[in-house]
Amino acid sequence: MDLQLKGKKAVVCASSQGLGLAIAKELFAEGANVLICARNESALKLAANEIARHAGRQDLPHVLTADLANPKEILDFSDKSRKILDGIDILVNNVGGPPPSSAESTTIDAWRTGFDQIFLSATLLTQSMLPAMKEQLFGRIITVTSLSVLEPIDHLVVSTAMRTAVTTFMKTLSKEMAPFGITANTVLPGVIHTDRIVNLRKAKAAREGTSLELEMDKTSKLIPLGRLGRPEELSALVAFLASPRASYITGVNIPVDGGMRHAWQ
Repeated sequence: MDLQLKGKKAVVCASSQGLGLAIAKELFAEGANVLICARNESALKLAANEIARHAGRQDLPHVLTADLANPKEILDFSDKSRKILDGIDILVNNVGGPPPSSAESTTIDAWRTGFDQIFLSATLLTQSMLPAMKEQLFGRIITVTSLSVLEPIDHLVVSTAMRTAVTTFMKTLSKEMAPFGITANTVLPGVIHTDRIVNLRKAKAAREGTSLELEMDKTSKLIPLGRLGRPEELSALVAFLASPRASYITGVNIPVDGGMRHAWQ
């Protein structure tokens, strides 16, 4: 299937590793003009070369460092990225998760940091891109949240609360932007094999006095497909949602979880 992404202008947030990197690889391989961003410039440059090798392209994705957890940097980043790309067609909101904490023990500072990191980064950046999308009567906004917005995960209360808020924002936005040909959808990764998942399972092993291997095995057994997901399995969905072919899909929250959601029900 031709996703008709060649030449489309895409910004992918938090794309030096993990799910963001996988999404940037997929869009670039489909011919999109991609800008990747993260806080670490050297990591971004390594990611840019990896993305180009994966796609078999001679050119590189654009690289722009930014700390999108800092609201003061968001508008500047938005302006710079649109100038570099000469416009914007696709915005992929993605951000790493905050440290684990329980509902009982989470501090005010942790709540405030999570609010800036997860909620404001997605909402303010999205709002800043809307005028350009509305003018051209085309836009794709895809936001990566988490399966935890459907069923809270222990010790991830900040991530769950803030990602749930982002999810409802995007649902509301999808209705407002529909007349302008702009879609807004959310993907909900379950347990995808990334460094973030490994680190969370290490933390759980430390809390419970077990081992990483045991915790990873226990997690796999909770998933009907019997294994962790691969980043490219999520990025394939994002690429489709970013494409003109997905023009009649908006306001949906799509789990990518190997059936884990249904196992909870």
